[in-house]
Amino acid sequence: MKSIFRSGPWFWFYGTAATLALAALAPAQAATPTPAPGQITLIPRYTAGAQLTYSVAIHSDLGGKATMDTAAEVAMRILPGATPGAFDAELRFTQFSTTVHGDPAVLPGLQQQAAATDHAALAMTPPRFREAQGHFQVLARQAGAAYDQPVEMLEELVRTDALPRGPTAVGARWSRHRTRQLPTMNTSVALTLACHLAAVGTVAGQPAATITVRSQGDAPLPPNALPNSQALAAQGLVPEATVAFDTTATSVYRLADAVLLQSHSQTHNLMRIKLVGPSPQAGTQDSDINSSATVKLEKIVN
Repeated sequence: MKSIFRSGPWFWFYGTAATLALAALAPAQAATPTPAPGQITLIPRYTAGAQLTYSVAIHSDLGGKATMDTAAEVAMRILPGATPGAFDAELRFTQFSTTVHGDPAVLPGLQQQAAATDHAALAMTPPRFREAQGHFQVLARQAGAAYDQPVEMLEELVRTDALPRGPTAVGARWSRHRTRQLPTMNTSVALTLACHLAAVGTVAGQPAATITVRSQGDAPLPPNALPNSQALAAQGLVPEATVAFDTTATSVYRLADAVLLQSHSQTHNLMRIKLVGPSPQAGTQDSDINSSATVKLEKIVN
């Protein structure tokens, strides 16, 4: 079916894809029991005033119509009062640049969107987050829809809800549940996170744990979330849309303090729009976004 959404729904779907590509990149939760032989306990032990620098690279293929490559750098500062398992952090992007290539029909709109996101990421007031025994809170952030995507990308470096609670042995599996808001789509999606302690060993010369997390969820979209919904209604067409997300992340954490050393994730996102109404416009349109993301600790100063 020929798209009737101008350049397609990628304009507002890509932001969520980029954010989910960074899912499950958080230090582990606090745990008080003593590990038994063969078990580990990951407790974030940040020093107040510590400065961590992460590099972030995201590549997205938007249904074969275009590609977007984002290169970013994040500065994370641990605020006063940090204790084992609990900390406040302020994060900011020190670099954020996106390159877009693709079909001339969609390229101008995607370039405009990418430029706006790049500017918002670098210009916004650094948000502050709190993580305490697995409970996440946004303490402060700049208001406005333009900042939603970069703020959500930063909070994924702070969250701890995906990771083990207490002593855990290699091979252990557990699940978590999270509700992710999709502000550009006027809805939310319930995500199920299937987690696995895959290995304990030495990575880059440091004792470390490797944890995989598969995050999945889908949700219907309200009709008013779709572009041109009023114009469609005037033609007697009713859009029925769903979104589905599937991300697999492999992350490595330093055993001594549960600091994230590196992570790689693969994300597949699908938006399906079914138009109910008079032919020939009625039909189904699928939009796929496949993304990969890499996060790496470049420097830490305590």
